[in-house]
Amino acid sequence: SFATKLVPEGQIATPSSSTTTNSSKSPSTSIRVSMPEGTCLCGAAKVIVTGEPIAHLVCHCGDCRRWTGSVNYGVLVKHEQVTIEGEYDTFNLRKTQGAEGGWDRKSCAKCHGHLTATKADGSVDDVCASVICGTGEKQVPFTPKFHAMYPSRIKDVKDGVPKYKNFPADIGGSGELVDE
Repeated sequence: SFATKLVPEGQIATPSSSTTTNSSKSPSTSIRVSMPEGTCLCGAAKVIVTGEPIAHLVCHCGDCRRWTGSVNYGVLVKHEQVTIEGEYDTFNLRKTQGAEGGWDRKSCAKCHGHLTATKADGSVDDVCASVICGTGEKQVPFTPKFHAMYPSRIKDVKDGVPKYKNFPADIGGSGELVDE
């Protein structure tokens, strides 16, 4: 089911699901390429990422494809590195089916533009690359480190980037590579 989280103006939604007052109204002088931010389609929800990402990735799993309408171009980061400002909805397919796990997929409550997906255990977020990657002032180039769930692909991708059966071992997968 959907859960809407409304954050009052001047406050920030933090990953712990609490809100904190944003006392700094002036732009930060420490914004760097490693701290990208972006918005949904309508601009009502903003995603800010602090620190370095774990990896940029391309996920080919069926859930990601159905959620995004294509493969998922994502930026994997620790959950505590993500801040969402504005109102958003959360949906977890596994929970609606009465199962555990899955990903809490967050989208703007207004335009339904995709923002992030938080692993149900709260450890990592997959931030939609379309939100924080690009050529904008506070965006970073998308440089995929690997393809995940490649056997689920709908089209072969010959780009020289490693393809995994699921995920690399250093982030909890089997580490098993598959042919390009």
